Amino acid sequence: MLKIVGMVLVLISSAMIGYMKALKYTLRRQTLRSFLSSLNLLITEITYSQITLSEAFAKLSETSESGVGRFFLLVSRILNSNEGYTAGEAWEIALDKVENINLSQDDIKILKSFGKGLGNSDIYNQEKNFKLASELLKKQLTDAEESSRKNERLYKSLGILIGIAVVIIFL
Repeated sequence: MLKIVGMVLVLISSAMIGYMKALKYTLRRQTLRSFLSSLNLLITEITYSQITLSEAFAKLSETSESGVGRFFLLVSRILNSNEGYTAGEAWEIALDKVENINLSQDDIKILKSFGKGLGNSDIYNQEKNFKLASELLKKQLTDAEESSRKNERLYKSLGILIGIAVVIIFL
């Protein structure tokens, strides 16, 4: 009886590891989509509402998904801390500090590059910066969807198959 329980636990653990690995692809896609929609909202807030970046980030933190919302809240808090950070510096500090954001290093490089141009020029150049970042993030999203399609099913199946192989070995 104990042997059967052990085999079931090995199988469940192995399958869970496979599903957890596959979940990273799903979360990356969701995070990229959330950043894309947030950047579109941010440019709208800056262009039409003409509120400060700090207020725009605080507003975005309320409407964005959890990880991205925490990021925008952190940027807003850094800007409001009266420590003299520019918007670009606050953006980069927040990207370094925020945890579990589910992005690749290339995604973060794009966001850091976008942040360097944030708040440094007029609205026309800001719009160009937003469009460039949006296009690059859309390409990253396309790549993420493609790798997700390839790898999610693989990791899920691999987790189950490795569990079955371990169980067979112990029989």
